[in-house]
Amino acid sequence: MKMNQNLENGIAAQGFDVVSFFNGSPKKGNEAYNSNYNGGKYLFASLKDKEKFEGSPESYVPQYGGFCAIAMSEDKALNPNPKSWEVRDGKLYFFTRKLFGIIDAKRQWVKKPEELRDLADTAWAKMNA
Repeated sequence: MKMNQNLENGIAAQGFDVVSFFNGSPKKGNEAYNSNYNGGKYLFASLKDKEKFEGSPESYVPQYGGFCAIAMSEDKALNPNPKSWEVRDGKLYFFTRKLFGIIDAKRQWVKKPEELRDLADTAWAKMNA
């Protein structure tokens, strides 16, 4: 079953190399290194990252289809800023920079990540039912 994804012109993660977040140094991807997954095109900064992704895409795709994690906990699918992100428990989360009057949504997330993740997981399951 195909899941919802936050795509812009068919490109996932706003063109960022999702593998690079797990190295702690996010990079923009390059069209020369791309891979299709779940209806979206993922771009990578290197052939090595592309191959890592293709070996286990579920390990690298952002949670909630690349939508803002904290917005998802509020039952909303909002476009994040990939410069606001976190890898927690081996999963990539994106956040918006400004949400509901909050300057950086990630600050709210890190205060109670388990509780917010549970809410977001429930909303995501409903969105993809």
